[in-house]
Amino acid sequence: MLFKYHNRSAIQAVILTSLLLAGCGNSAAIESLVSADPRLKEIKQQSQATRLEASQDSAPVKDNDSLSATPPSGEAAAQSSVPSNFPASFPVYPQAKLQETKSEGDNSGMLVWNTTDNRKAVADYYQTELLANDWEIIKPFTLNPEQKIARAIAVKDDLKVEMTLLPLAEAAESDNNNTQLSVSYRPRSQDIPESEIQATNPAENSQPAQNNQGQTQQPTQRASSSKPNNQADFADLDEVSEQLQQPLESVAALGVLTPYTGEANVELSKFAPNKIITRGEYARWLITANNRYYSDNPGKKIYVATETNQPAFQDVKPNDPDFAAIQSLAEAGLIPSRLTEDNTNLLFRPDAPLTREDLITWKVPLDTRQSLPKASIEAIEESWGFQDAESIDSAAIRALYADFQNGDRSNIRRIFGYTTLFQPKKPITRAEAGASLWYFGFQGDGITAREVLDSTTDVDS
Repeated sequence: MLFKYHNRSAIQAVILTSLLLAGCGNSAAIESLVSADPRLKEIKQQSQATRLEASQDSAPVKDNDSLSATPPSGEAAAQSSVPSNFPASFPVYPQAKLQETKSEGDNSGMLVWNTTDNRKAVADYYQTELLANDWEIIKPFTLNPEQKIARAIAVKDDLKVEMTLLPLAEAAESDNNNTQLSVSYRPRSQDIPESEIQATNPAENSQPAQNNQGQTQQPTQRASSSKPNNQADFADLDEVSEQLQQPLESVAALGVLTPYTGEANVELSKFAPNKIITRGEYARWLITANNRYYSDNPGKKIYVATETNQPAFQDVKPNDPDFAAIQSLAEAGLIPSRLTEDNTNLLFRPDAPLTREDLITWKVPLDTRQSLPKASIEAIEESWGFQDAESIDSAAIRALYADFQNGDRSNIRRIFGYTTLFQPKKPITRAEAGASLWYFGFQGDGITAREVLDSTTDVDS
């Protein structure tokens, strides 16, 4: 077939050349000679029809009411079906599946999500994200392995949101790695009494408790007490020294501290006060406490960094659980990093133990709220009387000198008492780290954990 087409084309070319040379005026004859072969035209039309049909088969089906699109994922998927009156600034847990919605008015409603994450992961997420979105947590989550229900309350402007965490029934055999999150929101002027709120959570009271003798006990109604349940989260806070116990209990009652996760511990009631704290965990406690104490003072809050920021440290990536806290402290200039043009601090080492000089260097600037004074080793020897002043890092020298000017509420005196040895490289215990957060302020202008608890009680009542 191709041979015949080639011969025809050659003959046409010869004849056309001859006619042109002869000055033939018969344009119709020339047109018939140079026109495309009808069979080629037919083949071309069939090929175009085939390609059009194939493209129509592969294209998404569309109708007059909807257009096909890629399903949303992550937080976008979780938000895709929330009611229009749901608070826009309230964070939605990523990858959660919306199970139920109920709108009760212009600014009221209830939503229920399911997630494959455990309760601790959900509670930690909201502890950070609510503060980042300027919500005030007036009742933090209390995660107790002996209680199925964990509740928290947050407020912003005239809105009040109550969150309930419940392990799903099907997760009972898998360490409760599935969680149901219900969120009820309403104007604060429409607060529902505590007894009515409990009645809306039948799962909390569905199984009567039994005492040690197997006798059924009636569920006890949660008391509306103005005194914080200091040890609701942790059962081992009595293992610390008397000097640190009361400050630690007050900080724990604020929901700032987190359970011990070392040595494969899964007990949410275990704080392990005498274990060593890591640098990453203290960074999280520090920013959480600061923003909790100054929830109504934006000028003293540390704004939480997003995952789009350039990491300040090479070993703390955006997917690190402590990235937001560490990055935020670095961007605020509170910890040395490449952002402060300190090229010697390219690594943060989040899993390394927090040392005494680390704690002082990070915490004191949040007390003074001003540039640290210039200081020398001799100044530290004369003020604190430390015999090991020469072994202290230069950044910690300045922080120590400022801390000395804070009198009895200095971090050194509150945490370590009287000492002539600073031991700058000595690791900090979890109890010492928690107690350091009991007070933020300088020379009488500050706030304690007890004062924050009292103000929370006034709002909640």
